[in-house]
Amino acid sequence: MKGIKSWLRRIAAHSRGGIRRQVLFLVLVCGLSTFLATLMLFGYSLYGLQEVLEMEGRDIEEVVAESVSDSVGKHTRAWLRTTAENEAAHMGRELAVNSDDVEFLAGSMTMLMQSRDKYGMRQIVNARDMEDIAAGTPYLHYSPQLAAEGVDGELAAEIGQAANFVDVLIPLSKTYWGYRSDFVVASRKGYSICVDNIPGEPGQSIYPSPEARTAFLERYDARQRPWYRMAQAKGTCTYTDVFLAEEGYLEMGCAAPYYDENGFAGVVGINGSIEDLQHQVRQVSIGRTGISFCLDGNGRVVLSSVGEGVLAPGLQGADLRENPEPTLAEAARRMTAGENDVVKVLVDGQEYYLAFAPLQNADWSFGTLIGKDEVLAPAQEVASLVQEEMKDFYEILGQTFAGGAGKALLLLFPLAMVALFTSGVLADRLVRPIRALTKGVQEIAAGNLDKKLEIHTGNEVEELAACFNEMTEELKEHVQRLSQAAAKEERVRTELEVAARIQAGLLPAPLTPAVQAGKFSLSAFMQPAKEVGGDLYDFYFLDEDLLVVTVADVSDKGVPAALFMVMTKTLLKDQVLRRRNEKDLAQAVAEANDALVQSNTTFMFVTAFIGILNLSTGKFIYVNAGHNPPLLCRRDRAEYLPKAQNPILGVRGKMAIVAETLVLQPRDALFLYTDGVTEARDEAKEFFGEQRLQEILSATAGQEAEKQMETVLEKLFAFVGDANQSDDITMLALAYGKKEN
Repeated sequence: MKGIKSWLRRIAAHSRGGIRRQVLFLVLVCGLSTFLATLMLFGYSLYGLQEVLEMEGRDIEEVVAESVSDSVGKHTRAWLRTTAENEAAHMGRELAVNSDDVEFLAGSMTMLMQSRDKYGMRQIVNARDMEDIAAGTPYLHYSPQLAAEGVDGELAAEIGQAANFVDVLIPLSKTYWGYRSDFVVASRKGYSICVDNIPGEPGQSIYPSPEARTAFLERYDARQRPWYRMAQAKGTCTYTDVFLAEEGYLEMGCAAPYYDENGFAGVVGINGSIEDLQHQVRQVSIGRTGISFCLDGNGRVVLSSVGEGVLAPGLQGADLRENPEPTLAEAARRMTAGENDVVKVLVDGQEYYLAFAPLQNADWSFGTLIGKDEVLAPAQEVASLVQEEMKDFYEILGQTFAGGAGKALLLLFPLAMVALFTSGVLADRLVRPIRALTKGVQEIAAGNLDKKLEIHTGNEVEELAACFNEMTEELKEHVQRLSQAAAKEERVRTELEVAARIQAGLLPAPLTPAVQAGKFSLSAFMQPAKEVGGDLYDFYFLDEDLLVVTVADVSDKGVPAALFMVMTKTLLKDQVLRRRNEKDLAQAVAEANDALVQSNTTFMFVTAFIGILNLSTGKFIYVNAGHNPPLLCRRDRAEYLPKAQNPILGVRGKMAIVAETLVLQPRDALFLYTDGVTEARDEAKEFFGEQRLQEILSATAGQEAEKQMETVLEKLFAFVGDANQSDDITMLALAYGKKEN
């Protein structure tokens, strides 16, 4: 009985231990399952959060890179275009001055050769008789053929009379003293009158060596030089291609033909070294990869800041329009067509931005390049900075997530729940500054350069925001500098407009019908080629019967010519008013010329026509000082007065001035003008011409001055069309006698 009870007690105890283990196992399984589920949920949440943050980061990288690249590219293209246009305009103005001087020399030489009998014999040194010649000294050179054949008496007389041209050649050559240049008057008969300028000490020899002198005397024939042949063939002022000078350096020339009574007589040329233009082109090169160059009308590179590659200059340079690289060939075709743009091109395997603009006074185009990589380097630098900062941010984020998972393993369920709760807060805290950064960058990219990113996280995100603020400030300063430059240009333009109004105010007011009193009619017109010009006209009374009229043309344009014009007008009028007698007109002009020479420090000169009309008798006494001969309109025909007998004013003092006289009949008229009228060109480069002007005035003979002026202006502007005005235009019409009823 006792044995059975003991066995039953052991079974009961064993049964109680097995349930405990099951409950314990169940609790452990449930707890472990709950923890694992929580851990998996936490891990999944962290993974999703990391994916979201990485996507946001990549979006930021793309927005920053695209925004900065667009902004930098846009500003760079505008800046390059402005640089190319300004440099092309500057070089064009320099070439225009050169061509104006050549046209003046050609016209002066033509005038001399067509009236040689009015000039005495002059002698200048012959290069073959001198062991050495100093720079700036005029000299005579015979071609090898002429030296061998000899000079007969008739040709010797022509040379002696042509030597008077040094009075014009020397003052003009002095204005080029700082440049390596040579002035040549080359006759078709084989002789040349020359002045060579070499920068350096005064008195420097024009010959680099004795051998150079020997080679010059034995070989040099100006008629074989490129500038002579081009001017003879084209029959007008023209620029040559770059060629190799006799002295061995590269130069280019500007030349124009001159004429005698038999037609073509020779060529006047100014040839200069391209060293100064080459230096100017080198100075324009932009940045580390910048290249600047000039392209001629044949597609050849004539000037360049580099000495190697497809953009290197040279006499035998290839036509860039035929370059195998299509982008460069197309850009060259547009440059030779006179276009203005900014394009992308490949040069020697590298991608560049190319800005180009045409030169206004030569068949050239100026181009400047900068490497695309250099332009986009700031944008790429910012993008790399963003990538590095985001990479560091991802590492910090991963470390934070790993630490959270470890703590979750240690703290089990309670901390897992806390981690789940705090992870959302932490993620929001981490994402908030990144989203604020993205929004700020988008606002900056939209143009708000005053935007400041206020992010204070104490980590790399704050550093990135500071970098953006610095970049924005630099962009803002750049825009301000561009605005200041634009304001400066506007101020200069305004000052020129004021100068133009002042010049217009110096012209005499139109005469009223009461002043004309039916005895005459007068109409005048002036239009400068630039804002202000070097032409003038004037008219005033000495008494109730003596009317003075003046038209003059200064040898330049722009502000300097305008100032010289004011001085000329004042001196002429002062001398005439002091005498108040038409018989003393020649003496008055001579005195004015002496005063003008004493005040002329700029080597300018002026041609002038001044006359005094006696309204009672029709007697007209006039002085023509190197000016275009006016037209006398009589009955149904207009004829040119004889050419000027007096030299130009402002060059030499103490000159004898001769006055001429003619008598106007009722309904006769005089038409005075400057060379800007007859030398006006249409779009095909054809001159308006003296014959066309004569035909127009012949058709208006007998009409009032106002009607004549209206007709000439209408015909002139219709002829010119849309072509650019190259010289000042000034006209004065004076009709004598009572008006037609």
